[in-house]
Parts: sequence; structure tokens; C-alpha cells
Amino acid sequence: MSAELLFARYHPVDLEPKNSIGAKWIRMLDKLPLGPVVEKKRTAIKLHLGGGTGFTTVHPFFVRKLVEKVRAAGARSVFVTDTAGSVFSAHERGYSHDTIGCPLVAACGSADKYFYTRPVKPAFRALKEVQLAGEIVDAEALIDVSHVKGHGACGFGGASKNLSMGCVTGHTRGVIHSLEGGLAWSKRKCSHCGKCIANCPQKAMSFNQKRELNIFFHNCKFCRHCALICPQKAIRIIGGAYRDFQHGMALATTEVLKGFERKHQFFINFLMNITVYCDCWGMTTPAIVPDIGILAGQDIVAIERASLDMIRTEDVIPGTLPNGWKLGPKGHLFERVHSKDPFVVLEFLEKLKQGTRKYELTEVS
Repeated sequence: MSAELLFARYHPVDLEPKNSIGAKWIRMLDKLPLGPVVEKKRTAIKLHLGGGTGFTTVHPFFVRKLVEKVRAAGARSVFVTDTAGSVFSAHERGYSHDTIGCPLVAACGSADKYFYTRPVKPAFRALKEVQLAGEIVDAEALIDVSHVKGHGACGFGGASKNLSMGCVTGHTRGVIHSLEGGLAWSKRKCSHCGKCIANCPQKAMSFNQKRELNIFFHNCKFCRHCALICPQKAIRIIGGAYRDFQHGMALATTEVLKGFERKHQFFINFLMNITVYCDCWGMTTPAIVPDIGILAGQDIVAIERASLDMIRTEDVIPGTLPNGWKLGPKGHLFERVHSKDPFVVLEFLEKLKQGTRKYELTEVS
């Protein structure tokens, strides 16, 4: 059976304001069946709020209109949530109680210590349990709002990554990232420029007195920033088990969603400002394809599949790839950029009975 998805196309048929994406978003919200999802429920809106010098997250306008709709649909309460660091700097991207109309809440508390531990059965390699964000577990309805973009470790970031990486503690994120492999440093290649240390989001790297690179693996989340930013390619990921990383994401996503009945889950994917790298990099790079629109529905697998289907290699904007980069020979656009098949996580989610890759689109006019 196919899942039903709503789609609002970014490109307008003409220049009348009523046909712009903002107006379509309001009409889409009117069509969404949010009442049964949120009525009398404490509702969490999971949103990646970004960080650093990045600014291409979901615009506060869209968030505020969603919050208004959730309140009008009868939610007992509503809040927007993300990791503590992103919540603390959210005002830099225009998110505040005043602008979005509801509180911003750190999912695991301000010190990343409010969580519930859930076992993964059967365990998958190092992933034996997940530490789920306390504020997510305490909620009664979940709306997963995702900015779709590329990702160096898993091919792309969408609804599943927003949950698996954003609804768990930093420790669990590190365990999931470690499934891809370890880090290897070459003293011979290293120029000691320090870019890896300066750009490590976890401050997990340093040079010792012998000018050797030390990695504090308690803090390292295997995000690959150091390996990708090193101009000498002196740091590399060993193992390369990206399928295992995607498997771990699917397992963590499943544990998050187990806390909500299917009728109290909803997913919204924004296909705008589709960049090569994830917002977790803390910077904004050029969009590699034109803005596409917004997808919404109650099936996480279907909405991820529809998102990937709409992002096409033939639409690549010339000159938007990082300098010196070329597209690979085959596969989805994100696979040709990152050498990772983005559909793998969908396969795992479907096997875990989280949804179907079959979908039908209804376009909001």
C-alpha cells in the first residue's frame, strides 16, 4: 500500500503572491491532518536549529506558521527542540520564543544529561543501547521537521538523521558514528596547520609535545569534519562501513519512534537550500540544485524516498560543488558527491517496519 504525501512546489506558476511558497505553505498546513496527531497532546517539533556561521536551516517563518497550526489543532502544548548547543545559539538564526511562538527546549537538557536508556535488541556491533532525549520521550506527539541536504557519512540528511542524531545524547551519536570506522593520522603527511583542531566541533583533538595528533575518543563523534577539512589528507576514516552507520541511524530512529503511536507521528521535509554538507558543519555552502519545495506525510520511509527522487543530477547548478570536486560516475546525486548510497537507510527502516518506499503525491496548488 502506498503512503500519501502532500507536496508544495517552490517554483510559482506566476508572480502573484498567493502562488509563492509561503502562501502554499499556509494552504498546505490547512490540508494537513494535524488534529488527530496533536489534539490534547504535549507536542514536540524536532528541528535542526543549526550552528556556527550556517544560516540555511528552515526559516522561522515556516516554523511559526506550523506552531500556530499545531495550537489551532488542539495541542495541549507545543515546543521546538534540538540539541543543547543548537538551542543556545538558535537566536543567531532568528529562532526565539517571540519569532516562532513557542519555547525552545534542549532535548537532553542543558548539560546533555536528561535521557532515558533503551536497549537495542538485538545489539548491532557497538550499538547496544541508545540514550534517548528526555524531552522527546516525555512528549506525546512528534512532528519531525527536516532540512534535506547532503551528508559525508551517510549520503544525505533528512527525517531519519534528524531523529537518530538529534534525539539522542552526544554519547549515542558518537557510538553510531563509530560504526563507520576509526580515524587514522599520518605524521608524514601532516603539515600541523591546525585546521583539524580548530574545526573539531567536539574539541576532541590536540597536538602533544611530540607534535603528534591526539584524539580524545570520549568526545569524538566521528563526524568526519577533520578528515574532510585536512588540506594534506593526513586524517582518514578507516573501515568505511557507511552501511553500518546507516543501519545504526535506522535503529536509533526506530527507538525514537517506538515512543509514539503511528497516529501521533508526522514528518515534514524541506527541500530548499540543498547543500553538499549537513547543517551540523556550522556553515552554509551553495545550494547544488534549485529549491524544490516541501513534502509532508505520516510515513518516514515514503517522505525520505520522495525527497531523494526529487533531487536529480540533471538539475545540478554549475559551479556549486566544492573546488576541485567532480561528480562520481553513477548512482543518486548524493552518491555521486559522497560515494555513499543514500537509499540504504531507507532499506533498513523498511525492514524495521517503519514505513514503505511506495508513495503517492498530492500537490498543493
